[in-house]
Amino acid sequence: MFKLISKIDNVRDYVIYKGKPYYINTSHEFQCGEKKQMLYKMPLDPIIVFNNKFYFSEWENNYKIFDENLELIEEGKDRVFYKLSEFYIAYNRNGKNTILIDKKDNLIELEYIDRSSIRAFSNKYIYMYIYKKNKTRNIMSIRAFSIQNKERLWEFPLSLLGTYKNPYTDEEKVFQVRRLIGIYNNIFWVFLNAEGFIGLDIETGELKYRIPEYHQAIGKTSTSSYDHSKGFFRSDYLLNSEKGKILGLAVDVFIEIDLTQEPPFVTQYGLQEEFEKYNIKKANDTAEDFVVQDNLLYFYLAEQLRFGILDINTKEIIYVSEPIAVVERDDSFTRLRDLKVSENKVYILDSNHTLHIFEREKLNFELGTSCKLAPAGEAKSYYRN
Repeated sequence: MFKLISKIDNVRDYVIYKGKPYYINTSHEFQCGEKKQMLYKMPLDPIIVFNNKFYFSEWENNYKIFDENLELIEEGKDRVFYKLSEFYIAYNRNGKNTILIDKKDNLIELEYIDRSSIRAFSNKYIYMYIYKKNKTRNIMSIRAFSIQNKERLWEFPLSLLGTYKNPYTDEEKVFQVRRLIGIYNNIFWVFLNAEGFIGLDIETGELKYRIPEYHQAIGKTSTSSYDHSKGFFRSDYLLNSEKGKILGLAVDVFIEIDLTQEPPFVTQYGLQEEFEKYNIKKANDTAEDFVVQDNLLYFYLAEQLRFGILDINTKEIIYVSEPIAVVERDDSFTRLRDLKVSENKVYILDSNHTLHIFEREKLNFELGTSCKLAPAGEAKSYYRN
């Protein structure tokens, strides 16, 4: 059971830091509580929290860095910061070099890397995808780069996978990266724009696994395509490294890829009957992004203005909120657009710039010993970098 404990109006972007929301308001100010600091304009990128500091990059490449008390530490020009992982943030300098900042505030200079395609899943390697032009089309490749040695380790051209046929036009298409997922047991996992996932050896780039479709379907779903195709739904898949599983949620389907099995095994769970317990006949507005904390997956229904919790062990939906009261405008339809979880609170931002903060009152659903919620401050959440 969750209850609404407060609302904050005029929120454009926010993060939760040490149990408090820090946010950019609609007046282009950085704010926590009553304290504010003026930014240049609306920042180009989301707020970045790294090494107990807040980084802001503005449209014209101005930047400001604040501490947790909202005191200005540094400001300057020509830096647009972006977060690679818990290990690094980065910025590009003069279009010629990429500068990494590590957990000790050391600067590491590398060759220029396009920020839109780069991820770091350890403190040793960077993974990226790039386009190469041939005579007829752009071909995408995946690269691994050693941070310490400042050299390329390997490159895997997606052309090695062949092509796939567009189901609507029968046109032959080349594969592209939809999402770089992460590393488990020395395998680097990638979600493609068609035919599922591939797993590459982190040392050599050798193709170890190809998972074009799921292996097993359990439960009912409202999606007609689910009955005729064994392909993957689009979702912000994330890797739960502690359990060795890739998790996804789309419409009323929960996807689980068990990487601890050899070969990995994929199950898609239809959740239609679970949603119907809460009088939700169609969950077609389930957001692709979600949060996993311990054994619970928090999701939201953007247009139905509700959020819920899925027990990833039992595959049961154990809570769905009532519709959240929002302010409607004459010129637009208000919907939910972001969810964050911190300790015993859920934060929901709507498209009308109101941040709704809910607190867990008590647990009136059975979690079981394997799904016990961690005490405040100990729960581990999985977000995307």
